[in-house]
Amino acid sequence: MDITQLVTIVLAAGGFGALVSAIVNVLKTVKLVQDGQAPTWITGLNLLGVIALYVASALKLPFDLEIVNQQMGIVAQFLVAMGQLIVAFGGSKLFYSVARGAPLIGKSRSL
Repeated sequence: MDITQLVTIVLAAGGFGALVSAIVNVLKTVKLVQDGQAPTWITGLNLLGVIALYVASALKLPFDLEIVNQQMGIVAQFLVAMGQLIVAFGGSKLFYSVARGAPLIGKSRSL
């Protein structure tokens, strides 16, 4: 397999692209990737994917690229769902701190 074919395969792999995007979003959430750096990280991770595919091809490792791509898509879905859950928890906490003490919705019924 030549490098052009490898790049085409990696860029066409939707699961891999979704996983790269989810990883970069997780890294942004934990402040390891700053605003404006996402394109650089995405390019770097895509390059790592091409290199990994090249090495696997050169070593003639037996694997089904379509199955690996599907598994990467599942991992990406999981990471996105966890990110949404974290945002929901943070949003609830923020809303509570803002609404606490407000008339009607901020009253406590405890004695």
